[in-house]
Amino acid sequence: MFSRRGLGLAKDQAGSLTTVTALLMPALMAAAGLASDTLHWTLQQRIMQRQAEFAALAGAEALSQNRAVVETVHAQLASEGQSALNLTPIIEQGPSSGPFAGDPLVVRVRLYRIAHLPFAGLFSSAGVPISVEATAGLVEERMAGAIHCDGCTATYEVGAGPTA
Repeated sequence: MFSRRGLGLAKDQAGSLTTVTALLMPALMAAAGLASDTLHWTLQQRIMQRQAEFAALAGAEALSQNRAVVETVHAQLASEGQSALNLTPIIEQGPSSGPFAGDPLVVRVRLYRIAHLPFAGLFSSAGVPISVEATAGLVEERMAGAIHCDGCTATYEVGAGPTA
């Protein structure tokens, strides 16, 4: 059924590494592309998170100095060279939800944009949404010389040990 020549080719392994490499190359390229997209996506999210945090801190500082919060946050975002946001930033003084809802001494900044990924962009023009938020506020002043801790069993005063 098999000729001697056919059996000889089956035993010959010369070039098998090249063949396997050629067959695996598309999968290796796809893995590298997905890794590149993941890094790009993470980098964009970190940049936006940093911008949101700085803007929220600027808003809280504006609160402490009785300045306009929204204008201060917009100025901070502009000075940071904000990456092209797809929507106007949402700036809330006294957030509408979350643990600080209704607190007038708290500023929340939300940023949103569509990131276009290099590898996935070869197959689709739609990008991935990135949404970040940051909250900053003023801490209520406490009694001088005392440290307040919710849920602590002891009160610590400056210059004294714990008291029950």
